[in-house]
Amino acid sequence: MDIAKTELELVEMAKFVKESLHFAFSYYFDKNLNKENIIDDAKVNAYERQIEEECLLSILKERPFATDLRKLTGYFKVVEDLERLGDHAEDIAWCTSSLAKFKENIRIPKLDFMINECLKMVDDSIDALIKGDVALANRVIANDDLIDTTYLDILNLLPELKKDKNLDDEFVIFYTLLNKYVERIADHASNVAEWAIYIKSGFYKDRNII
Repeated sequence: MDIAKTELELVEMAKFVKESLHFAFSYYFDKNLNKENIIDDAKVNAYERQIEEECLLSILKERPFATDLRKLTGYFKVVEDLERLGDHAEDIAWCTSSLAKFKENIRIPKLDFMINECLKMVDDSIDALIKGDVALANRVIANDDLIDTTYLDILNLLPELKKDKNLDDEFVIFYTLLNKYVERIADHASNVAEWAIYIKSGFYKDRNII
């Protein structure tokens, strides 16, 4: 049983997903669509399948106990959220590219704020996962409430902006999707943080599992 190898692959996957998300949001902030595209969903999916397979084989063949079993079951679950974060990198890039075709040059400060907070949550959740930092993971989870509140504020703001600025319906739809994707990214970052706590301590959502 080579848990160290699986751990290394998990770290590689997490770092690649983080880079993909930062690159995707650079589209939104910089409006530069000519950068070399590093978003590769097939690579993220391959990481997920490889890690899941290694975890299952280790559990079935080696019958690990205690800490090793907790790590393997945690790795098996956390890659699901990492894979979804990779999907959302593609979603963000697509959405921003779609917005680029409109003449409207609207920026929503609350959305900019939410994106920056969301990216920090992703970075911190992955750091917590790699370092086994329970305190950092708990801060990520606590910040999810702020993202949820900001998401609802933006949803309420968009109809007003549409009316005041006479915005195209499709333009508003893409901004609504962008807002939703950011909120979902924060949810998955929070999930990664919860699995980081489980892998380190055996507690998942305040319950001792292993």
